[in-house]
Order: sequence, then C-alpha cells, then structure tokens
Amino acid sequence: MRPNRRPLLVTLTRFAMETLLLCILSLGLMPRGFAAEKPETTSAWAVQVEPVQAEVGQLPPDFGMVIYEDLIAQLVKTERFQQVFRSGDHEAEGVPNLLTLHMALQNFERGNQTERAVTTVAGATKVKVHLKVSARDGNAVVEKDVQSTVRIFGENLKATYALARNIAGVLRDAPLPAPAKGAGQ
Repeated sequence: MRPNRRPLLVTLTRFAMETLLLCILSLGLMPRGFAAEKPETTSAWAVQVEPVQAEVGQLPPDFGMVIYEDLIAQLVKTERFQQVFRSGDHEAEGVPNLLTLHMALQNFERGNQTERAVTTVAGATKVKVHLKVSARDGNAVVEKDVQSTVRIFGENLKATYALARNIAGVLRDAPLPAPAKGAGQ
C-alpha cells in the first residue's frame, strides 16, 4: 500500500505561502528608499556635447553622427550631469554651470568585418579622439586622448559605441571643480 502524501504537500504549500507573505509584508514595512539607496553621483554641472571635429574625408559622416548620438546616450546613463545638451541647444545658454565637450578626431581606421571574422589579427576598426571638456571661461576641466577598437566580432559601428562608453567613463570618473558660487543648483 502506498502512503498518503497529501497532508505533507498541503503543509509544505502552506509554509511556502506564509513565507512569501512574510517577505512581501516585510518589504512593505521598510522605510522608503532603504532598499534602493545609492550615493548621489549627479554633480552641479551640465554638459553640452559638440560633434566630432574631423577633416573632410577623414571620418565617414555616419561614424561621426553615431559617435555623437551614442555619446549623448552614454552621458545621460552615467547620471553624472544634471543635464546633457546637444550642440546648438538654446536652453543651454541660461545654464550657469555648463561644461562644453569637444572631440577632435586623431585617428580613424575603418576595419573589415569579414577579415575580423576569418582571422583575429586583421580587420580591426580603430577610432581615437582628443577629448577636451571646458568650462564657460575656457579653462580645460578634462583633457585626454580616448580610443576604441573592434578587434574580433561585430560591426564597424560597434567601435563608435565603445568610444562613447569610454568617453562617458572618463567623465564619470574625472574630478570636476566646484561650481561657481551663487550659480548652482
């Protein structure tokens, strides 16, 4: 004869439901923001992004535009700046603590996706820019060469995403000066 396991199943189910209910209630009783506290990383600065400056024919237009768009998205994602403005945005004119980000292309090598797939030593796409972030008074706050390379798999435009991510990382980690007195938040 087979033992009746029904009471054991009911007991285990009831225990699981009670445990789940206790977990839900304990989360509801915690103070707001307790579980999701994170240090405030937003500075009093805003940043305006200028397009990549390159000599005619040195950088394909699609690469320049994708670097610009990816960089804006990555800077917003860092949450380091109160606002991220595009070049020519008139709303930026009234912002007191505005940094301007300039990029000058230093090197661009368009790789070959097929060569990258066949061999791991050929076909790399490389992009290198000189990054300069300056305050309204023209003083450089951050100045650094930043590069990216797609070596193995991926589209050529993946190098633009990597470059934008690298630039955003540099700005996220860079020490920014204290904003001007009386011009803050």
